[in-house]
Amino acid sequence: MYNIKKVSELVDIPTVTIRAWENRYKVISPTRTEGGHRLYSQKDIETLKWLKVQIQENNMKISEAVRSLSQNATAQKLESQTAKIETPGFDGLINQLYDALVDLNTEKANTITDLAFSMHDFEDVFQNLFVQVLYRVGDEWKMDNITAAQEHFASQFIIQRCTQFLRILPINQQLPKVVAFCPEGEHHHIGLMLFSLFLRKKGMDVIYLGPNTPFNGLIDLIHLKKISIIAISITDPVYFEGVKRWVKDCLEQDNTLSFVLGGNFPHQSELYDLPSVSLLNHVEWNDWYQGTVLKS
Repeated sequence: MYNIKKVSELVDIPTVTIRAWENRYKVISPTRTEGGHRLYSQKDIETLKWLKVQIQENNMKISEAVRSLSQNATAQKLESQTAKIETPGFDGLINQLYDALVDLNTEKANTITDLAFSMHDFEDVFQNLFVQVLYRVGDEWKMDNITAAQEHFASQFIIQRCTQFLRILPINQQLPKVVAFCPEGEHHHIGLMLFSLFLRKKGMDVIYLGPNTPFNGLIDLIHLKKISIIAISITDPVYFEGVKRWVKDCLEQDNTLSFVLGGNFPHQSELYDLPSVSLLNHVEWNDWYQGTVLKS
């Protein structure tokens, strides 16, 4: 998904023209973020490119190009990719995306993903499609039904599609800054990615360090970038003691920092008695945001 500025750069069409074609001719149908910003799919980009070719190379007026769009074989080709996908519900999309990823078929996986984004809010796609596919991929890999290469391909594809949103969602500079990471040794970061995207949709500036991040030098980065909130995720509790020591060291240096812990943390820990530390699961994200970020 792309914002209008990026689309304008990719197709070399002014943003004012893109908006005019969208509003007058309904040739593209971008989704919108919670803040009302347009997000365009790859299909939208291909449509704009095709219209531009008709105008510049075939000397059509835009109205003529739009009329031709529904009849022209090129337009039919654009639509045929999504027409092959029979089931619009998440169950069908899960099966189709899983099959495409296991087959290492990037083009088909992108087509299915673009269709999902065109029908559903992107957070729903993350939770109800991407996460479910990753669970299935992980289970099939553990049972030796797919190879490590297939598991890695699927994970990287989904992470890359998620990362696009970290780049294009608008930032509200009035909100506190966040750094998000998994400690050194922890490589599973889809939960951290989803939480970071939740914050970015709210307009928060998130520095996403991702998996396998050493603690060394982090506190200097936090002070340098004026970070207020630190999000940490683990799936293996073996990393908890190291996280606990580092959090305490940080708070000794700066007790204004806030920490958000997600994943597989032990339920009984002295960390949770600290008002600066929150342990979250997904259903609590919005409550935490309302109570901690907006009231800070």
